[in-house]
Amino acid sequence: MWRAWTEPDRLPHWFGPVLKGIPGPDVEYVLEGRGAHGDTIVCRVLSWEPSTRLRVTWRYTGETESELRLDLSPTEDGGTRLLLEHVGFGPEADPVDYAAGWHMYTDNLEAHLAGTPGVADSDARWMELMPVYAAASAD
Repeated sequence: MWRAWTEPDRLPHWFGPVLKGIPGPDVEYVLEGRGAHGDTIVCRVLSWEPSTRLRVTWRYTGETESELRLDLSPTEDGGTRLLLEHVGFGPEADPVDYAAGWHMYTDNLEAHLAGTPGVADSDARWMELMPVYAAASAD
């Protein structure tokens, strides 16, 4: 799973292309954002502990910098447990949008790791998930 998050040739299979830089310790890299608007995500690596922990700043076009935290741990069946936390959003960020997005992307990640196709229409899947997370956040 670590390699899927950190290798530029694997990221496009489930998330999106790396436009600049190569993820690594103390490095800044740029990912292509969702949609056709030319948005980007500028990430700066804060913590790089291979196969265990990754922390990066996350600055999506037009938004305040936040932090993405990934913790990986082995499971009894030989798999990997992923704990993903995205924290520190500015007032312009929509947590419902991020929750639906990370749901869709982790579905794609799971498919990539299993060697199967991911979500065929990511925008449609995103829109399908938005009301689910909007309802959950209203509770």
